[in-house]
Amino acid sequence: MSDLLLVLGVLLCVLSVVVAVVQLLQTRPPRAAAICLVAGIVALFAGAALSPEPFAPGDIPAAFGRVTGQYGA
Repeated sequence: MSDLLLVLGVLLCVLSVVVAVVQLLQTRPPRAAAICLVAGIVALFAGAALSPEPFAPGDIPAAFGRVTGQYGA
């Protein structure tokens, strides 16, 4: 479950940057981007709370691999 939340949090944070650029190019306030960013940060913290050990930067590619089924747990 923590892998899924980690992947979801990273994807939401990356998506928020893209949404912010699009909304700023349309001269609209980036409200949806801020919501995506906050949701991504909440997902990251929830994943960290459920994980028995702390996250490291190397855990992100491993979590993507486990969630997408590239290799087992």
